[in-house]
Amino acid sequence: MDKRQTAYFTIGFGILLLVVVLLLAWGGRRESGGIVLPAIQADTGGMEDGGGESRLNLVEITPETVKPAINTLSRPISYSRIQMVETFWSGGSGQSVSRVYVSGGRTRLDTQLPDGSVRHTLHTSGAAGVWYDDETEWTALYTPDLTADLAGRMLTYETVRDLPVEEIAQAAYQDLDGVYCIYVETQPDWQGYADRYWVSVDTGLLHAAERLCNGELVYRFTAEVLEAAAPGDEVFLLPDGSTLNPVETADAG
Repeated sequence: MDKRQTAYFTIGFGILLLVVVLLLAWGGRRESGGIVLPAIQADTGGMEDGGGESRLNLVEITPETVKPAINTLSRPISYSRIQMVETFWSGGSGQSVSRVYVSGGRTRLDTQLPDGSVRHTLHTSGAAGVWYDDETEWTALYTPDLTADLAGRMLTYETVRDLPVEEIAQAAYQDLDGVYCIYVETQPDWQGYADRYWVSVDTGLLHAAERLCNGELVYRFTAEVLEAAAPGDEVFLLPDGSTLNPVETADAG
C-alpha cells in the first residue's frame, strides 16, 4: 500500500470512528431521557474558584425533569450513617440523632433520646421491633404502613418525585456542603406547609430536608457522609438473639 492509499485509509477510518462515537452518544442521550448527571469528583476544592458553577450548569433540573432525573439514581444496598432530625416551635426546639444501618430490606436505627437513653428500632417489611438501652425485652409493631423512613422521621423524596409538576415550586441542581444534589421545593399546601429536599446524586439518598410552615422553619433533616461497608448480620438481630419477620412479629412481643 503506497503513501497515498495509506493516507486515504487513515482518513476514512477516522471518519468512520467519529460517526460511530456520535451515534453511540446520541443513542445514550435518548435512553436516559436527556438527563445526564455529571461525574462526582472527590476533590471539591474547586467549588470556590468558579469551577463548581460551570459543573452545576452541566445539568438543568426543572420541575418537568425532576422525576426522570431522580429515576436515574439508585440507593446503595448496604450502608450506615448518622442522621439528625431537628424540630422547631415557638420558643424552643428539639433534636434527635440516629445511627442508621441498612442491609437489603433490613434497617436498624439507634436513636439518642433527650433523657440520655437509646431507642433501638429494627425494621423490615412493615414490621418493627423496639427496645431501649441494653434491655432484652422488645415490643413488636406490625402494620403495612410502617416504613423505615417513617420510623426515622425522615421525609421521603419518592413522594416529591411523583408530585404533579404544578405542585413543585423550584427545582435545581445544587452543591450542599460539598455534596452534589438534586434540589426540589414544593408549593405550600392548604395548611401552609412546604418541603425542601436535597437528594445526593452520588448515593441516591436524601442528604438534607426542611419543612416550613408559612415560611417558618419547623423541621430539618441532615445526614453525614455514609459508610459504604456492609453492616454485619448481628446488627439486625433482636435483643433476645432472634430475627425479625412479619410472621414472627405478628405473634411476638
